[in-house]
Amino acid sequence: MDVAVTRVQGYVDERSTHHVSGWLRDLDDPARRLGFEVVLPGLGGGAEGEEILAMGVADAHSDVLVQVGVGDGGYAFRVMFARPLSPEMRDEVFVRPAGLSISLELAPALRIAAPAPVFQGYVDERSVAHVSGWVRDLADPKRRVDIEIVLPEPAGERVLQRLCADQYNETVRAVGVGDGCYAFFARFDTLLSEAERDLVFVRPAGSTHRLELAPGLNERFEPVHHVAMDIVDNCNLRCPFCVYDYSETRRTNFMSEAVFAAALRLIPYVSARNFWLSCLHEATMHPRLLDLIRMVPTEYREKLFFTTNLAKRLPASFFEGLAGSGISHITVSVESLVPEIYERMRKGARFGIFQENWDRLLAAFGAHPNPPQIRYNMMAYRSNLREIPALVSFLREQAQGWEVEIRNTFDEPHIPLAFREAEFLTTAEWEWLAQALAHWPRETVILLLPPSGLGYEPKTAVAAEVPAEPPVARVETARRGPVPKPYNLRISWDGTLNVYAELPRQPGEPPTHVDYLVTNILDLADPIATLFAL
Repeated sequence: MDVAVTRVQGYVDERSTHHVSGWLRDLDDPARRLGFEVVLPGLGGGAEGEEILAMGVADAHSDVLVQVGVGDGGYAFRVMFARPLSPEMRDEVFVRPAGLSISLELAPALRIAAPAPVFQGYVDERSVAHVSGWVRDLADPKRRVDIEIVLPEPAGERVLQRLCADQYNETVRAVGVGDGCYAFFARFDTLLSEAERDLVFVRPAGSTHRLELAPGLNERFEPVHHVAMDIVDNCNLRCPFCVYDYSETRRTNFMSEAVFAAALRLIPYVSARNFWLSCLHEATMHPRLLDLIRMVPTEYREKLFFTTNLAKRLPASFFEGLAGSGISHITVSVESLVPEIYERMRKGARFGIFQENWDRLLAAFGAHPNPPQIRYNMMAYRSNLREIPALVSFLREQAQGWEVEIRNTFDEPHIPLAFREAEFLTTAEWEWLAQALAHWPRETVILLLPPSGLGYEPKTAVAAEVPAEPPVARVETARRGPVPKPYNLRISWDGTLNVYAELPRQPGEPPTHVDYLVTNILDLADPIATLFAL
């Protein structure tokens, strides 16, 4: 701030234990927006030891300022404190223009009441065993809200639990609700009756506000968000962009029926579509894939899905069995219908075999009254960029495509530099693709852009040295604090079980996990009891 600014106009209109608000402008240059500091004086009221509680620019619009003739009204500020103050501290706080030693006057009608909370949130799940959802205070989005889970009774109310809504939820973050750390999950000490379940409500502690029930309220007890399983530990291809480094893989291991049966104990507690038969590897390499699916009770098969490259020749009987399996969906990977581009991206594949499998898949699914849905995913590169818009239309309109996902690459260090330099899209190319796909509904055509929308800008050969190790570890060791719920689980072919949390991340960034438990599913007498005992 220019210290030459001396003719300042403004007031502190509100000063509470939780916030300050007011307005500030430069009388000599009304078009200018002034910076400000919110200050808590040190002992004795002097500058020594003072604490800057907040800094900002007074540039918010106020209709009230316009009505009273204060320029264009764009001089307001409002700051929530990181922590509540005592009443004594509140009465000492002042606001000054940045760079100046003067402080704003208190308005004659200074208001000292804390802003009333305005709550936003939903109860997403409410079963006889649990309740979950999210809530935040719109007046103070940094605050984490304490909630009460209440069961009305003839003699009054029974508070089943009190807890803080501070858990991270990726879905809440993805839809733009702050940092996503507003979720809650509570398991009841005893099972409720269905009649009691329907009476339970959630309210912010100390308020009369009841959280609304989500339009898609889930009334099942599904505390496991997903089981990311791999029934094999290998892939039949060696795609240059794969997140998994197969350089040391020499053989293929298959999950046994005993391990699969042990894992199936979790499936009643897994959310819809989220019991994965594949995560990193190619599920169709398992010689008994259909037999494993048949081991799943019919009522739970709609929770199954797997991803396949369709590059291994499979008989028509496989697709006929899959069509009537009752699983939720399969995801088919395809970058191009131009054979040479397809085979360059899917290294080791032959387009003719892929096309043969794809034709059999579409024929079998098309002939069945209730087949699994088909989801397609593809990676976006310079080789297939111009083809993607037409390919998306074809997949959606002629290839039974329920969803199509176009992804950026998680830039792992083992990805060849030559491929990175030749194929990774620049920011301008990502912007072109986003515009070309903008007419599709976001829920059916999903474009996963790089972090912050940034593309890859090619480097010189000298500067483009790839580090031997990733700069940031993808998996961290266990941290203090409660396990975020619902739980995330990963199960390898040999039964190795990881219970983990996914840390907050920006859209397009690779996931970072915190492991809370590593054991073997075969060693657990009761997997669900183990989860809740963490």
